[in-house]
Amino acid sequence: MDAWFCNFLIFLNALSQVFEVDIENIDLIGDDDLVNIETFKRTPKADLQINLKNGEKVRVEVQSGFQGINDIKQHKVLEAIKIKSEENISSMVIHFDLFNGQVAFVKIDEIDDDSVNWITRQQMEGQTVFNIDQNYFAWKLTENPPKYTDLSFS
Repeated sequence: MDAWFCNFLIFLNALSQVFEVDIENIDLIGDDDLVNIETFKRTPKADLQINLKNGEKVRVEVQSGFQGINDIKQHKVLEAIKIKSEENISSMVIHFDLFNGQVAFVKIDEIDDDSVNWITRQQMEGQTVFNIDQNYFAWKLTENPPKYTDLSFS
């Protein structure tokens, strides 16, 4: 079994604990093309859709940071707002800050353009982004993951 797939299974197990669902209730819906690193195509569509026990669906974009810089791209927020408006499905980013051993949970379909400081980040292909506030980091990787129902998104 390849290392990427093993890591992915570990990640899915953690998400199943956070959302209190079986792995079978986590659907891979993303359009990112992971086959060839030279042609790696990224899209604003979320990576996963979690089907909660109460029938609610939550879309999840998974990100990781390795240098202590933790940003969310504006096009991800715009896509989440569109999906919330058209399909009434909430979206969030789960951002793994591997540099500091912590994970942020950011509900991005409720981001108000005026509530964040948008900047252009040259290291991210010149994309417009906002920096994830430390208050969103609700899970230290040395501890058990939090439950989705216990997270505060205000």
